[in-house]
Parts: sequence; structure tokens; C-alpha cells
Amino acid sequence: MRKFLLYSTILVAFTMSGGAANAACIQTPTCSSLGYTSSSSCDGGIKCPFGNAWNCTASDLSTQITELTNKITEQTNKITEVTNKITTIEEKIVTIESGASSSNCTVGAILYSDMSCDPNVVASKKPIGVVFDQANRLAIALDPEAVKWWVDNPFDVPTLSNYSSPSEATADWQGKNNTRLVLEYCKTNERRGCPAVEYVNRYKTEGTQAGDWYVPAMGELNAIYQNKDVLNMALGTIGGTELYSEHWSSSESPSGLVWIQDFYDGVVDNSTVYAKLFVRPVLAF
Repeated sequence: MRKFLLYSTILVAFTMSGGAANAACIQTPTCSSLGYTSSSSCDGGIKCPFGNAWNCTASDLSTQITELTNKITEQTNKITEVTNKITTIEEKIVTIESGASSSNCTVGAILYSDMSCDPNVVASKKPIGVVFDQANRLAIALDPEAVKWWVDNPFDVPTLSNYSSPSEATADWQGKNNTRLVLEYCKTNERRGCPAVEYVNRYKTEGTQAGDWYVPAMGELNAIYQNKDVLNMALGTIGGTELYSEHWSSSESPSGLVWIQDFYDGVVDNSTVYAKLFVRPVLAF
């Protein structure tokens, strides 16, 4: 009886353990179902734990990224090369245009609002002046203005040089700086009015703005006189006012007087500030 019970217990236990094993067993997935589709190994690939297959997707992506990066670098280098060529071409164009512009900016040439010069009238462009100095690229405005130098009594601008003779005065070519110094003096001395310089400082044209033009120094004004005939011819072709009568310079003489140029007879003299003379703006372009 005891032997029978023991055998029964063993049989039940064996049967139960076999059933549990059958219940816990699951089917092993295939490598292909898990994405391991390559039959050969590859750099950066992952081997299937259940067989001799590899997943090379990561490796392929890395390779593709590397190839794409190389292509981008190659294209960037080509773009840089083309850009450099364009820059070189543009520099050559600027050089050529600059040379052409300089060669056209002879005395008597018309200055246009785009800062180009031409000895002839160009209908499509706006004339703003006439060149009187080719080397320094200086031009006069088309028209003058009749104004006084000072509003009240004569006085000396302490920062301006005083020239005692016509020969000294005609050596002065610092019109731009002279104009600046007179303006500064007028601004710091409110009771002083300087109509000639203030007018020129406000003067502007198409292609220029207020402050670009200035009152010529005596040397510059005398150079304008020396080229009066050719300048008047150009001014006449573009509807400007020919050079005549007396003009202010920005060069000062002692005792608060200012040097002037007479465009009738060429006399260089100094004048009292009460006179109402012409002032012709000058542009360095």
C-alpha cells in the first residue's frame, strides 16, 4: 500500500512538471523577423543572437551620412571657388569703370548724380556739376548764390589761417576744412551769422546731401577762374549759370576780411564782409 502511494505521488509530480515546461515554452523568433537581413558581417553592424545574420542599417546610414557630408563639402568648395571668381571679376569691373570714370573726368566734363563724368550730355543722367580739377576730382555746382559773408561786423575766425597777399591766398586749397572751421565758429558764437557758408552747407543735389559741398579756398577758386572758358561752355550746355562777377572764397585775410576772385578781370583781392557776392559750391567726388 505504501509503495503504491509513493509511485502515485512520483507519477503526479512528473506529470505536473512536464505540463509546466510545455506551458512556459515559446517559439524562438527568426533573425529576419527582427531585422537581421544581411548574410554577411559589416562594419558597425549588429549580429543576430539566434543565427549568422547581421543588421547593417546603422552602418549603411553612417556611410550615407559620410557620403552626403563629403558631397556637401565638395559643393561648398565649388561655391567658394565660383564666389572668388565673381569677386575677382567684380574687382576688375570696378577697376575698369574707375579708370574709365577718371579718364572721362577731365576739366570741363559734366559730373552726373551717379558720380560719373562725361564730356558730352547724357540724356539719361542728371547733371549736378562741372569738373574743374581732374587730379583732385573737384567740381563746381551748376549755379551760384548771391549772399553776404557775415551778417554783422567783420571779425576773425581764430582757427582759420590769415593770408596777407594774393600769392599766399592762392596757395590755400583747404576749402573743405575752411568751411568746417567757419561753421563751427558760427555755431559756438550764436550772434555771428555766416550766410555764405551756411548756404553752401545746406546745398544738396540728386546724389549728394547737405554737408557734401563746401566753399572753395582761394587756390581752388583761382583754379576755377583759370578754366573759366571751358567751364562756362559746359555750364551753357546743361543750363547752368556761367561764371561771372566776384565770388567768395573760404580763405581769410587779416582784419576780418575774406579773399575773393573777380571772374571779369581775374583780380584776386580781399573784401569787406558786408558785400553781397556770389558763392559757388564745390564738391570733392
